[in-house]
Amino acid sequence: MLATLREIFQENWEWRRQILNLAVIDLHKTVRGAVLGWAWLFIKPLTYIAVFWFALDLGLRAGDSTGGDYPYILWLSAGLIPWFFMQSMLGTGANVYRRYPFLVNRIHFPLSAISNFYALAEFIIFLCLMAGLLVLCLIAGVHLTIYALQLPLIWVLMYFFWVCFSVMVSPLSALSKDFSNLLKALSTPLFWISGIIYNVANMNIPLIHQIMAFNPITFFCTAQRAALCDHFWIWDNPGIFVPFLLVFVLTAVAALRNYHKLRKDVADVI
Repeated sequence: MLATLREIFQENWEWRRQILNLAVIDLHKTVRGAVLGWAWLFIKPLTYIAVFWFALDLGLRAGDSTGGDYPYILWLSAGLIPWFFMQSMLGTGANVYRRYPFLVNRIHFPLSAISNFYALAEFIIFLCLMAGLLVLCLIAGVHLTIYALQLPLIWVLMYFFWVCFSVMVSPLSALSKDFSNLLKALSTPLFWISGIIYNVANMNIPLIHQIMAFNPITFFCTAQRAALCDHFWIWDNPGIFVPFLLVFVLTAVAALRNYHKLRKDVADVI
């Protein structure tokens, strides 16, 4: 297993320039032929944020339940923006080999690097949205605290976790379309149960808190809000940090195992 890990690191390092180029090319393909060009990468997520803010804050008055002295749209955006990245990794990121079959069959691009460059393309969009959110905070007079310094760590953890997730499930999705369809079907339920648009801490059921602690989507949304809104160090809350680390380790181990055992079968199936 350590040999597989070393091989993955070596592959991604040797192909690092191609990974970056392919990530940029993938973004170009997304906006090619559109009049508004690169703006389309941000129009959809910004529209979703505006609609949820209108429905939840103005319509349902959900902003009154957060209990903070920050704008509700900041709290909402801190959960929705990472969700856009995670949703992409749950969907296309979990089936990248079928999205880029030419890299698997013709060029023999390292399979782990395919997951990496797709994640990088989506992560660039995520970083741009977060940069815009931080600038708007400063313009609106919402002062960032020292707790915002943990954001880079949270982003690094999020990036590598979802790359590991993609490496873990992409071979299974390539070998079985049923597995790929299952992951797509789970995307919507995960959105509604993971505390993206509501505060999980407000649920007065201890068992649910214990279960949700092992949900990485909940962790990343909570971590972002800890840095921007709730103002605490995420590692000072072992009830959510330790379960996430356990899930991270198990995901990484499963990713190495699947990559080692199944990568030779992927090219034969696609």
